Amino acid sequence: MGLALIASAVEGVGSWLSGSLALLSDAGHVGTDAIALGLSLWAVRVSGRPHTPRMSFGYHRTEVLAALTNGILLVVLAAFLAWRAYGRYVVSEPVQGGVMLLVGAAGLAANLAMLLLLRGWSKRNINIRGAFLHAYGDTLGSVGVVTAAVLIQMTTLYVLDVFVALFIVALILLSAGRLLREGARILLEASPAGLRPEEIAQAIAAIPGIRGVHDLHVWTLTSGLHALTGHVIVAGDTTVQEASRLVDTIQSRLREGFGIDHATLQVDSLEDEMIRPSDVAPRRLP
Repeated sequence: MGLALIASAVEGVGSWLSGSLALLSDAGHVGTDAIALGLSLWAVRVSGRPHTPRMSFGYHRTEVLAALTNGILLVVLAAFLAWRAYGRYVVSEPVQGGVMLLVGAAGLAANLAMLLLLRGWSKRNINIRGAFLHAYGDTLGSVGVVTAAVLIQMTTLYVLDVFVALFIVALILLSAGRLLREGARILLEASPAGLRPEEIAQAIAAIPGIRGVHDLHVWTLTSGLHALTGHVIVAGDTTVQEASRLVDTIQSRLREGFGIDHATLQVDSLEDEMIRPSDVAPRRLP
């Protein structure tokens, strides 16, 4: 958060001194990084609270809410920068390439440092992945700023500054789209992207003693925490102890093969022979 705040302030001042819209775009993007990191830190702390009777699944979904908030912030920022880029394209203004290059290089160094700090955590948590995507987009934007500054120094083509600003806008929208899509899938309780319910059902049905699977639901509570409910069919002469062992076997296979730690299963028994209605209906008296 400290790196993001310092980099945003430096690039904001640099944009004012150089007249660079690309630097302003990068400053705005890095500024939202600081907000994103703050939201991520808050969500990580809240999600660790213990479960309560009223919050039976705990506070895991706060991480998803933080990721969605980050995505919305990115969309708003992109719209503002696109509007500024249009105005700058209509009325061109000179840009101080030397100042732009110096400040852009400093911003690039700060963004690379943030990437290294967030890289490991981002692979395990959607919330921190949102902050990582912010930093990743900032890094690409800083590369664009440095490149444009060098070219402006060589050619005085000030329109390159606008093109880089639009490039940064595209990066922001790309990051926002990923966050919003993944967060929406979790809130809609869609099947996890890396898991196919058909394969899970086949793996359960392949266990000896299981005759079928139905009403299977798989969803994500938060990053890395999946849940499953379903019905499994067994023979009618299966005892309670045998059914319990089957459930334990299924849960073990779900953990090892699919990473599903929370599974709730209902066992339905099925008679081998169907009973004809005439066998159970009372006979009519003449």
